[in-house]
Amino acid sequence: MVQFRKIVCGALACLLVAPCHAADNDTYVITTSPIYDTWEDDTGAVNNMTLILGVINADYACNWTSDGTLASTSTSTDTVSLEKRKMITITSVVTTVKFAADIISIAKAVESIYEYIGGIIWVKSDIDTCTLTYGTDMSGDYYYGYAYKATTTDKNCDTTAEKKTIITAVENCAKKLNKKGATVGCCAFSHGGTWSGHLRLSADPSLYPVRTVDC
Repeated sequence: MVQFRKIVCGALACLLVAPCHAADNDTYVITTSPIYDTWEDDTGAVNNMTLILGVINADYACNWTSDGTLASTSTSTDTVSLEKRKMITITSVVTTVKFAADIISIAKAVESIYEYIGGIIWVKSDIDTCTLTYGTDMSGDYYYGYAYKATTTDKNCDTTAEKKTIITAVENCAKKLNKKGATVGCCAFSHGGTWSGHLRLSADPSLYPVRTVDC
C-alpha cells in the first residue's frame, strides 16, 4: 500500500518548489486529465488523438499545484523547462510518478521506429484485423516497446487514412508523450469514421512492458 505521505505529495503534485524527497525507486500517484488534440492531414481531413499518460518522470510532475498551475519558483529554476509542463492538469486519470525513469524520445535516431509502427498500423487496417500487436525495437541507444490494436463499430477494422497520415499520428503521439515527460503513455486515434486505433509506447519496456493496451 502506498504511504499516505506519498499520496499527499502526488495528489498535490508537490506544492513546494523543491523536488519530492524520496529514493530513486519510490513512486507517487497523481491524477491527470486526458489530453485531446486534432490536426489536418494533406487532404484537409481532421484527425483526432486522445493521449493518456501512464508513468511520468518525477521531474515533470513535482512543480505543480493541485489546480494544475505552475507553483511559484525560485530564481534558480529553469522557467523555460517548467513552461513546457503546463498541460499536466490534475483531475481524473491515475498516473504513476517515477524517479529516474527514462522518457520517450523524439530524437532523430528513433524516427525509423515510429515509421515502422505507423506501417504496422496501416497494414493491419489494410487486412481488416483488430488483433493486438506488440513488440520492442531499438535504434542506436534508444530501446522502445510498443503495443497497438484497433477497434471498430463496423464489421471491419479498416481505415481510409493514408499510411503517411498514420505515421504522422504516431509521431504526434510520441512528441506529446515526450513533452509531458512520459515513460509510458497511450494514444487513441480516430478520424471521424467507425475506426479507432490504440497505441501504447514505453521508453523502458523491460520495466514497463506494453502487452496490455489500456486506452
